[in-house]
Amino acid sequence: MRTFTAAFATVCFMHSGMAWAEKATPNNVFQVTEQIVQELQALNAENFSKSRQLTVPKDPTKPRHVLFLIRDQWRKVQLLRYMNGLDTHSLPPETVHAVTPSEVKTQADRLLIEVQELRSAYGLSPSEIKVALPKGKTPTDVYGSLLRISAELDALGVPSTVPNDVYRVAASVVENLEVLAQQADVAVNRDAVPKSKGRTPADAYSAGLDLIEAMNGLAANVERYNVDGGIIAPAAVNGPKSPADVIVVLSRAQADAMALLNTAKAGKEVQSAPYEGGKTPSDVYDSIVYARLLIEALAS
Repeated sequence: MRTFTAAFATVCFMHSGMAWAEKATPNNVFQVTEQIVQELQALNAENFSKSRQLTVPKDPTKPRHVLFLIRDQWRKVQLLRYMNGLDTHSLPPETVHAVTPSEVKTQADRLLIEVQELRSAYGLSPSEIKVALPKGKTPTDVYGSLLRISAELDALGVPSTVPNDVYRVAASVVENLEVLAQQADVAVNRDAVPKSKGRTPADAYSAGLDLIEAMNGLAANVERYNVDGGIIAPAAVNGPKSPADVIVVLSRAQADAMALLNTAKAGKEVQSAPYEGGKTPSDVYDSIVYARLLIEALAS
């Protein structure tokens, strides 16, 4: 995919960030994500396509989870922009920090602009879509709105998430946990971890949930990793599992890995693994198993 570095630090975004620095709430973020949903619905209407029915989860969610799911939707929007002949833009790495609703809103604002610029490719005039500011919204509601965005993007023909995409997130989680392990002077011999064969996305999905549960145990029982608010593994979603389902779980794991890094004061930048081809669900599963072994080593 073609990638062009975006000049994000514009006066507009600087002013937006400052304006919302003290008062952005999940209500404000939800307002933006719902506008993105409606923008994508307009594209689908013009395209004579419609998104699938979606049941959004109600798992307790933190701003960090929302931020990392926005990053995955950014990836998908860039694919759609590329398909329609528009320039694509990369995101800078995240620094290790505690995420606030204000920065989540800034990132959602940027995603909205990326989506609105697609209107001309579908023969639509500049957007006049407005969404009223809601009340009583939580990060969980915003997270569900982002999953609706994902479904709308799928309906527009964005290439399906494949094991290579999932492996990159799994490898990124591993790299961040290795930073924690190095700080604690513990190690796991990865070469000694048995290689699996024939694993499915469902296996990787379950392993991802188990990994987050292990991270929860680490955060709850080892003082140096006591993440504010804790780490909660999401409930398993019923039905068949796809690579897209696995990447959502691993996005949460990546966010929680950053929370552990921040609490332990380990590392300055969230690690992001390079893209690799030829990966299978078994490769994803094995990376998650190794990640869990790292957590268990840290816990012991």
